[in-house]
Amino acid sequence: MFGIRRNHTPPHTDCFPVLAPQELITQRKKQINAIQQLAGVPKAHWHSLYLEALLSFTGYVQQLPASESHHHPGAGGLLDHCLEVVIHALRIRRGHLLPQGSDAEEITAKKDVWTYAVFSAALLHDIGKPLMDQTVMLYDKQGRDLGAWNALTTPMVDAHWYRIRYRKDRQYRLHERAALLLTNIILPTSALNWLSTDRTVLSAWLAAVSGLYEDAGIIGEIIQQADGLSVAENLGASGAVQQLGGARAPLHERLLTGLRYLLKENQIPLNRNGAAAWFDGEHLWLVSKRGIDSLREHLTQEGHSGIPTRNDRIFDELQQNNVLVANGDRSIWKVNISGENWSHILTCLCFSAEKIWPDPSSRPEVFNGTVTPDGSDTDITTESSTPGLEENHSLKKQLPKNHTPTETGTDKSEPVFDPVVFFSTDSNTEHTTANEHTDSPATPNNTLDDNEDSGQDFHDWLQNGLLKDKFETNSVNARIHTVAEGLLLVSPGIFKDYDQSNWQHVQKRFQKLKLHRKTAQGTNIYTYQVTGKRNKSRIKGFLIEAPEQQFEGITLPPPNPHLTMIEG
Repeated sequence: MFGIRRNHTPPHTDCFPVLAPQELITQRKKQINAIQQLAGVPKAHWHSLYLEALLSFTGYVQQLPASESHHHPGAGGLLDHCLEVVIHALRIRRGHLLPQGSDAEEITAKKDVWTYAVFSAALLHDIGKPLMDQTVMLYDKQGRDLGAWNALTTPMVDAHWYRIRYRKDRQYRLHERAALLLTNIILPTSALNWLSTDRTVLSAWLAAVSGLYEDAGIIGEIIQQADGLSVAENLGASGAVQQLGGARAPLHERLLTGLRYLLKENQIPLNRNGAAAWFDGEHLWLVSKRGIDSLREHLTQEGHSGIPTRNDRIFDELQQNNVLVANGDRSIWKVNISGENWSHILTCLCFSAEKIWPDPSSRPEVFNGTVTPDGSDTDITTESSTPGLEENHSLKKQLPKNHTPTETGTDKSEPVFDPVVFFSTDSNTEHTTANEHTDSPATPNNTLDDNEDSGQDFHDWLQNGLLKDKFETNSVNARIHTVAEGLLLVSPGIFKDYDQSNWQHVQKRFQKLKLHRKTAQGTNIYTYQVTGKRNKSRIKGFLIEAPEQQFEGITLPPPNPHLTMIEG
């Protein structure tokens, strides 16, 4: 249909020859290969659906520019831009489980049609420019004027040369409205029939191709982001372009859909001794580290990008988007799981059944045992009967409605706080468990560098939090306690809060600042006894004498009366 006819002199110096689409495609082999890899479809489908559309599109746009004086203004700019948008869009699409909120079977069944919808909407997003923004004059091989190209109905079939002029009366974004008129020229009939088989896909696709991105849902968001990336790269400003709000698949949705898949495929064992999750009829209790590690591995293997490597950041994402049943202001629950002849106390995440199984008929059998949040991690009231303990109101825990707190006091209607319950007899074990997730005043970017002093950075982070009263102090989950001798920094908890991955390095660098008091034996760590209503426990940490001098401008509460230094 398109011939290579370059043996004649063009009628004007700014004319371009009409080229065969195969030649234009060959010049962009790298981009085409990238699209094929990202599409991930069998060769037969690639040729009949994708490559046919790409050849038709290439033959249609030829070497037209994407804009007069903005991005991609040169010869072939429109083709290059649209291929770039396709590549970016398909990469972004990989970070989405579509259709959103669906179960694993539907996502698997409809994966390819959603991918094709993204591909074709990206390819067609600027297809209306030759029709609405440009006037293209055609010439035969002798240079005779054939008149203006009718871009609405045919490619440049019979022409040998063409010449481009921009319309002075062009209207902003009108080319987007015209794109639907051209889909029959570009996309194979089989592809259009395929898109029409799913009304949800078709609705979003029609809106995206028409430029109605606010109505196009996730497809519209993907195309907008991909378009912005291509424009920014061409203009040399990619580093300054901000990601459009909502353009990337919300992380919490990908996490939730991935969890549904793992449960349905039994890749997360359920409701037995040694399992990673238990369903009590109203809530799913997922072992926090094991479950999230499995989820991250699954999403990474599927090709998702942007999955945090730190579990606490995933906990935050789930909690902030109300995917979890929160434990007061925390995401972690300490839960006693008991079955026949076995029992475990585990740190878990709690999800309502409706979040995991929207269809009640798809829910698994209820666990034949008991799931009880541990009383030591839930029975906290703002009116503590233990005098002198400063309790942070934000620490009050909210239980799922079908659970009753374990009693720790004699008053069954108002549980009594016992500080010893909150401090394990093995302080290192307790704080390691608690540090799977702890809200902290800031999340520093701690990429270790030999030229940076992470100990001083930790000190600055600590001072900033103390100045702005962002740390819990003298409360049950606190990493900081005021004591008669100064300020106690619970170790390793406070350092893990600062940098979960590199806390040992940070602690060593902090020690070199020599701001802390050493013990009589020359060691760095002091032990304090926690005295409660019924028994005793111990915690350990660094002791900072005269903290008001070390951290200028801070104001600290009175010493915690439950802590007493153990000498020797």
